Amino acid sequence: MNTARHTWSLAITLGLAAFASARSAAQSPARFGLAAGVTAPVSGYGSDKNLGYHLGLLVDVRIPASILGFRIDGAFNEIGYSGNQTKEDIWLVNASAELKVPTGRVVVPYAIGGFGIYNSHRTLFLANNSSTDPGFNVGGGLRFERHDVTTFVEARYHKVSGERGIRILPITFGILF
Repeated sequence: MNTARHTWSLAITLGLAAFASARSAAQSPARFGLAAGVTAPVSGYGSDKNLGYHLGLLVDVRIPASILGFRIDGAFNEIGYSGNQTKEDIWLVNASAELKVPTGRVVVPYAIGGFGIYNSHRTLFLANNSSTDPGFNVGGGLRFERHDVTTFVEARYHKVSGERGIRILPITFGILF
């Protein structure tokens, strides 16, 4: 099955499940979300690659009356190589802490950072090459908080240990239900 088609199908299915549970999630400190955006390969890792894209699912947990929150993200990133048809797929799962600036308004700036596991896979000529390594992320964004739905835009730098030297900067647009 085509990886991109499989990823879209999974994202849509899980998104519908998250949407269906939105009413009960509104009464819980945990909220489900969907995210998508552009992935920029950076540093030496980006020298032979083009911009890519990413799709993700997340669980956002607020601590009542606190500026601290937590998030678990799962995402699929696809980045193409310059000058050929080779693509690198990066699957990730991150656990991050969020520190929100209490503005008392609809727009809330925040900082986010955490650790995760990254699995990268690419096909070069006739050989498959796969690697799973730990990494970290750090960044920030803006949340637009409404009663039942929150949207956000953020940028996070991801650095993965291992031989590939993966360094990516996803710019993400998301929604929490």
